[in-house]
Amino acid sequence: MPSRAPRRCTTPGCAGQPDTASSTCPSCGRRRRRARPSATAQGYNAEHRDRFRAGVLARDTVCVVCQAAPSAHADHHPLSKRELRARGMDEHDPRHGRGLCQPCHSRETARAQPAGWHAAGAAR
Repeated sequence: MPSRAPRRCTTPGCAGQPDTASSTCPSCGRRRRRARPSATAQGYNAEHRDRFRAGVLARDTVCVVCQAAPSAHADHHPLSKRELRARGMDEHDPRHGRGLCQPCHSRETARAQPAGWHAAGAAR
């Protein structure tokens, strides 16, 4: 009985053959996987935790968006952490944050920082 034709890598323009458990060939798979920097490397260090997060959550005990659930996340607002850093402002100052519950934080992050399938212009 004949076996089926070998599969091709799903990366556009690549003619390689994927491993049995993957849809991409080994070289495309290595290029596709990038290590995400650690939280500390992204600037979420002890100063962020002890000064920014603690200060925001102590001030905003209830979510400032829905006013119904307890705050669980300290969100930079109205400027993002990157924008504060670019302007030379103190990104760890609790005045630049607001307390949000988990659902509101997820919703606000998806709206303000779209990525992946939610990115502007992504195929729907």
